[in-house]
Amino acid sequence: MQPMVNLALRAARNAGQDLVRRLDRFDAAQSTDQEKAKFIADCTIGLEKSIIFELKKSLPDDNYEGRETGLNAGKESQPTWQICVIDDLGNFRVGIPAFAIIINCLHNGRTEHSVVLNPMNGDEFSTSRGRGTQLNGRRIRCGGVTTLTDSITAFTQPMGLSDNASAQRAKIMRLMESNYDVRSIGSGVLTIAYVAADRFQAALVSDLDAISLNAGNLLASEAGCLLAAIDGAPRVTAPANLAVANPRLLKSLLTL
Repeated sequence: MQPMVNLALRAARNAGQDLVRRLDRFDAAQSTDQEKAKFIADCTIGLEKSIIFELKKSLPDDNYEGRETGLNAGKESQPTWQICVIDDLGNFRVGIPAFAIIINCLHNGRTEHSVVLNPMNGDEFSTSRGRGTQLNGRRIRCGGVTTLTDSITAFTQPMGLSDNASAQRAKIMRLMESNYDVRSIGSGVLTIAYVAADRFQAALVSDLDAISLNAGNLLASEAGCLLAAIDGAPRVTAPANLAVANPRLLKSLLTL
């Protein structure tokens, strides 16, 4: 495993353990909406800062970009680390244990390493460009299913009224009307990671920001998956509505 990935995994594990402890101590049932909002803000901002502090001890000249805390600039020529402590605040807010800590390392604008960790069940997805994708230390590959009939197809709910969102909703409805096996776990980056691990065989994922897209793209592609924008374009940019599947299944997903 790459040294950068080891550093990111260690920081993500420490943040995950802290996050679980905070959740155990917080009584959501007896808390007001204001107290819940403060708790979420304390978790996201505080743990982003903790991860950055831990990475900086080994890499003081690098750049750090938190989803909540913004850019902490280092030297321009050095890599940039992207950090998100809770991917899927909606799940976290109501106690659904499907959210993720994301750490990406970018060099010259290209994602070279990514770590996605679910602190609630211990799943650790990690990848480095050209070196494949691992789940809990074991190499994973996407499956070889060729039809949607034999697949579990995941989705995340599109937001807004744009043409892309409408097209995404239409595809999801066609999946349901065709009586395919369709599931949703909420978190976009975990959904893509599950396709990489062949837990899902395909997915329609909506409204991914740059941090989730960078992680999901590298995890999936290094596991043999293909990603495409909802209109079929191979280049996907954030905010992204996309399809992801193994190479044999992607066309069927896009032409629903």
